[in-house]
Amino acid sequence: MEKYLISLVAGLVYLFSSCAEDAGDLDLDDPLSDYEVIIGSSRAQPGLGENDGTPLGSVLNLPEGIRIVERSHKAFDPTISKLYAHANFFYTDVNLVNDRMPGTPPVYVEFPPGLIVVSMDHDKQNGVSFERFLVPVPPTEKIGGGRDTTTVYLGMACLNEKRSMPWYDNQGDEQRYPISRNNFNTFLVTNDVNLLKFIDLVKGHPGLKVTQHWDPVAAHEEDYVVPEWMKIHGYLQDLIWKITDGHGILKKDINELKQKLVAYK
Repeated sequence: MEKYLISLVAGLVYLFSSCAEDAGDLDLDDPLSDYEVIIGSSRAQPGLGENDGTPLGSVLNLPEGIRIVERSHKAFDPTISKLYAHANFFYTDVNLVNDRMPGTPPVYVEFPPGLIVVSMDHDKQNGVSFERFLVPVPPTEKIGGGRDTTTVYLGMACLNEKRSMPWYDNQGDEQRYPISRNNFNTFLVTNDVNLLKFIDLVKGHPGLKVTQHWDPVAAHEEDYVVPEWMKIHGYLQDLIWKITDGHGILKKDINELKQKLVAYK
């Protein structure tokens, strides 16, 4: 009799555990799971959030014969074709020289998703790009000798919520653009797991391409209304700061992000 009861109990335990496993296989609507952290926080990592130091990553690999130079007296050119951006809280200038023989084809320089630029001014934000960009750099010579320089601008999201915006001390006409010139000369490709998870969700959405500028001066006016086209970029920025300065991104936020990005595919 005792052996029979033991066998019966064991059978019931197996039956209920099997049913539980089957139920777990179903995509049940569990409201508690909305608060599960899907992308973790990186606020303890160097160069992110409130931390000093250089963000983790590998140095950007440039093709043979290509170098990045300073061009401190080159004013910002607002021609929109010179802007490579799927994020736009600030732009950084990139000045490229092709040392190959004149007359040879342009060299395409790849700026991969996850590109990080490191501010020389530690009061200003570091930045990250979401998308892959290919920039043609011709091997042209200046009249009178020397190499010509190709200057483009990369749009960035910010990585340090409590730091100043890189464009806050602009002067003259450049006050009207979120450009930060002569402040970024370190280019890395992030290996931060959490940033990479977020970028994997955001990249590949051509509708995020920035096709017009915004005015930081106007944005500080009391009656400023955020344009519709800018709202998605502000939304993405807030999510980035949840990784770099907060406690990560929840499942409900990921679901909302996926729904919003459908319109930009």
